[in-house]
Amino acid sequence: MIADWLLVPDVLRLAVWLHCVVVTPWMLMAAWLISRRPSAFVRECLAASVPVLIILQIDTGFALTVSEGAAHYQYVVMPTLLYTNVSLHRLVFRFAWSVTAIILVCHVVVVLSASYLSGPVATMILVQVGICAYITLVANFTMERDLRRAYLYSLRDRLRHAQADAAARRDTLTGLANRHHLDEELLKLWSAPKHGASFVSVVMLDVDNFKNLNDRYGHGAGDLCLKRIAATLIAELRGAGDHAIRYGGEEFLLLLPQLRLVDAVRIAERIRRAIEQAEIPNESSDQGGVVTASFGVAACNVTALSATELIAAADSALYVAKMRGRNQVWPPLAAAEERCASLLAEVGSGRQCSTALRQICAEVVNAR
Repeated sequence: MIADWLLVPDVLRLAVWLHCVVVTPWMLMAAWLISRRPSAFVRECLAASVPVLIILQIDTGFALTVSEGAAHYQYVVMPTLLYTNVSLHRLVFRFAWSVTAIILVCHVVVVLSASYLSGPVATMILVQVGICAYITLVANFTMERDLRRAYLYSLRDRLRHAQADAAARRDTLTGLANRHHLDEELLKLWSAPKHGASFVSVVMLDVDNFKNLNDRYGHGAGDLCLKRIAATLIAELRGAGDHAIRYGGEEFLLLLPQLRLVDAVRIAERIRRAIEQAEIPNESSDQGGVVTASFGVAACNVTALSATELIAAADSALYVAKMRGRNQVWPPLAAAEERCASLLAEVGSGRQCSTALRQICAEVVNAR
């Protein structure tokens, strides 16, 4: 408005009317519509309409004036280009390019049709406006490119962090979760609110005669054997809540939340049969010349035992299965109370079994 007053006073009233009645109300309306969160295309169109209206207002006064100071009126076009392409109003590049083209076309038409401008003055006006349009478009493109690159770099960093975090929780050979992941899941289960009976079952298994397999066939065959067993374990998981963990060496562990002992024993028995039926050669084994595994199963309410005690109970059960001749699940699904007691007595001389294991035996009998 100051430029209108100083440079083109003969069209000042028209400029004030256009500014106050057309441009400013539309700017406020566009701002309100954008605040309603329309689609990206509609939002950019609304934003692009503002500089278009501003340049139409400027060129209308520029076309109708006969003032001698109008030659300097192009100065108000340059701030409009800055406002459109690199200022706070900055449009995305494809809209900025379109609006800049409209501004240039409108201004070229007005300048060339103005009889009061000499050829050199008109040429300088168009050159200066063109240079400003080019520089601001390059700046707009560069800023948009840098923003996109910054977003992609941040996305790449997040993905690398997620991959590193996943790698820290995985065993590199088998792809199963590792002890670190197990500790986190146990912490979640035992720190969750204790509403009602929250049972957790643990299945521990150990590959029978695995050292003999490595010695006879080499570590490559041993690694392949562990991978096949890991695949068998994954196939038996019920869903995202279950976890298969490589516990160490040839030992594996299944963490099965919300599952009672009898059902965990059934799962362990299915895995035992699947490993045996895979017929992975191990001629140095005393189990028919194939790879087999022994299993120990334990279950408890999270309020009854700690995670360490539960795993110790499963480990004790695994020891019983090993001592009983391998290639079996302990406790057996159809065990009788007297048989459990006698087996525990046999083990007692070689290794002290925990109270938790005695509770497990009783639970099997009660479940039957």
